[in-house]
Amino acid sequence: MKKIKFLSFFLGTVLIAGTGCLKDKGFENGEYGINDANNSPAGLGFNKGVNYKVNIGLDLSSSSQTISNQATIMLMSATPAQSDISVTLEVDPTIIDNYNNTYGTSIETLDPALYSISSLTVVIPRGAKQVDLPIVIPSTAGLDANSTYGIGVRIASADAGYVLSSNMRELLISIGLKNRWDGVYELKGYHNRTPYTFPYDVEMNMETYGPSDVIFFWPDVDDYGHPIGVAPGSVSWYGTAVQPVVSFDLATDLVTNVYNVGAGGPPITMFTGAGSGVSRYDASTKTIYVSWNYNNNPLRAFFDTLTFLRAR
Repeated sequence: MKKIKFLSFFLGTVLIAGTGCLKDKGFENGEYGINDANNSPAGLGFNKGVNYKVNIGLDLSSSSQTISNQATIMLMSATPAQSDISVTLEVDPTIIDNYNNTYGTSIETLDPALYSISSLTVVIPRGAKQVDLPIVIPSTAGLDANSTYGIGVRIASADAGYVLSSNMRELLISIGLKNRWDGVYELKGYHNRTPYTFPYDVEMNMETYGPSDVIFFWPDVDDYGHPIGVAPGSVSWYGTAVQPVVSFDLATDLVTNVYNVGAGGPPITMFTGAGSGVSRYDASTKTIYVSWNYNNNPLRAFFDTLTFLRAR
């Protein structure tokens, strides 16, 4: 993975806090990061629990598929585990109900007969800092392409001496069939904010985020986010606070919305000002054209062209 610098001073009206040395209070009240292992108990939480929900796109197939590296439990400590840590999890459908009630969504609980988890007790081995909970989907042939399914997972308990994060203890795994915009693309574009106006040219995954939505996943940073050109041939990013999602009209392939799902990040909207063109998907060339900006500022706009390279 390439090393990409993080610009923490960019948003003007939005402040993004960096990762630091945290006591238990900070760990529990949402100041995510590595706690001080010398002065407080090590914490346990889902690696992606900061966002609470992760979105998975699966192929329509009668063959088995495994969801990996999503329900990952991590030890929030400056040092690896000094001995094996046993962690017990539980599947809880109320996590899905609570999310639907809060956000007005209609995620369906995935029938337990349609997936399998080998064990709800996992072990972070001595010398490691995390463990994955793989979920096997034997077949997606019976799933509806227009529906979104969910599995709610909670960390129920762990060996004595470890704090369970109240704000990273639950995870909603949202599952849908890959939509037609899903894939690996070459992303070319530029940002119109001086001095970050240099072009960028990177490989980008556009991952299914719903029946008509895709989200930017940047392999170079191994996370959801978007590049910025900061010098000739040099890129950076605004961190995971800026995670654009692009929505399409199913009938016309026109972009209908661009929005942000990054925790604590600025509002993002589709940009229609100077230089934007028509945001759309061209099926004949498998190319996405999309312009968007943040904080409703025309001088904070991105102009992206994504050319399909291969299936993800």
